[in-house]
Amino acid sequence: MTAIAYRRRSKRAAWDEEPSLLGKAVKALFLAAYAAAVIIPLWSIIATSVATDDILDESGGDMVFLPTEVSLQAYREILSGGAVTKSLLFTLLLTVVGTAISLSLTVAAAYGLSRPGSVAHRKFLTAILITLLFAPGMYPAYLVVQDLGLLNDMWALILPVCFSAWNLIVLRTFFMTSVPGELIDAARIDGAGEFRTLFAIVLPMSKAILAVIGLFYAVGYWNTYFLAVLYTPGLETKPIQVLIQQWLLAATGPQGQDAAAAAAISSGAANAPAASLKTAAIVCTIVPIVVMYPFIQKHFTKAVITGAIKG
Repeated sequence: MTAIAYRRRSKRAAWDEEPSLLGKAVKALFLAAYAAAVIIPLWSIIATSVATDDILDESGGDMVFLPTEVSLQAYREILSGGAVTKSLLFTLLLTVVGTAISLSLTVAAAYGLSRPGSVAHRKFLTAILITLLFAPGMYPAYLVVQDLGLLNDMWALILPVCFSAWNLIVLRTFFMTSVPGELIDAARIDGAGEFRTLFAIVLPMSKAILAVIGLFYAVGYWNTYFLAVLYTPGLETKPIQVLIQQWLLAATGPQGQDAAAAAAISSGAANAPAASLKTAAIVCTIVPIVVMYPFIQKHFTKAVITGAIKG
């Protein structure tokens, strides 16, 4: 029995075998190094954002790692109603409106294309799949936005990217494979129309995949940068990513403040040091995603694997 069991065990794939002690040690070392590469820079940014003038002066005005004194003056100045506050609120509005529109369009299209016998089913699906293979390019997209009169308008940051063919494919596959057809047939027998079937049966059973796709859309809108630079250079209130980029590269205060305030911040003469203000602004852009992710994480495995592989 021992020889037979050994032969059976020897035929197993390498990844099915129990790792050796050395293998476990190497994996642990690799994961620890990877985690440190992520955590250390993030911690340094947070530590610098709460550092006082004296601590930053001791470090030469650069990043600090272990501040002995903590000050929240940088966050008070950023959230006091100035340019950064307006930019954060604008980005939040952009994220909420954009995610709602994108999720609504994706759900409607995915449900329609998941129902056999829908009008021009294959033609619409083929047209959508072609967009995954052939992108229009930056210049044609800019001309379309220009002809629609959307330049320097918030809608230029939503409409060109409000629909993702990849997310539609994932959601359509989920509707076709994970929502029992018998329930939909029973709803039709009871007299339910397509809209009632969608809202009463399909969507309640698709909360996991909707949460994941909604997070994908929300992160994309929250991190809007390139489209804002391309389509809205003259917009008075800019997305937070653009504001921080201009602030960091120009080494001046936030756009929209008066010259005296900008000069005070850049020279370190303001209430909070310039390094603390910059890192505090970066922390403000990270916190919403960090807070949102734990609530969505439990749905990732179930939603993405089921929606993308089954069938």
